[in-house]
Amino acid sequence: MEGESQVLESGDNAGPHTKNEEGASAVEMALVLPALVLILAGIIDFGLVFNDLMALRQGVGAGVRQGVVAQAGTSSTCTLTGAAAANTETKKLMCLTKSLVALDETDTRTMISFPGSRTKGGSMILCAQTPLESATTVFDPLLDGALKAKVHMRIEQDLSSFGSASESALADSDWSWCV
Repeated sequence: MEGESQVLESGDNAGPHTKNEEGASAVEMALVLPALVLILAGIIDFGLVFNDLMALRQGVGAGVRQGVVAQAGTSSTCTLTGAAAANTETKKLMCLTKSLVALDETDTRTMISFPGSRTKGGSMILCAQTPLESATTVFDPLLDGALKAKVHMRIEQDLSSFGSASESALADSDWSWCV
């Protein structure tokens, strides 16, 4: 009988929570939930920004590879902001690069330069930038700026029909990093 009373006491302790314990659980949840939401928002923002950065880098790399072999594409009718003076072949390469980047073409800006000769053995630099934005808006103050990519490659074909050109840089940005 003594063992039974101990079991009953033990069973009594395993019963429903008291009001004080339920209140403590609510307070604990109120303390932990904001941190969990912040961590989740950070994971989402980091993942999306990283994806955009990889798309930008891969698109610029693919664009410059096409450019150094004089394969600029066929269309020069994409949105080019402030690049009206660029020649047709350069505009085609800028549009091809924007399509290879596969981000919003109105927000993505490109620059093409030739630090030396535009003949075989010279080099081409192709740069692009796109706005850095927070998808969850939680990190907007921290994610203010631009994602940037720069690729420098040796020219394999004569590119005398191309010229150096750049679109207008994004607000609060410039092209000084792309020289």
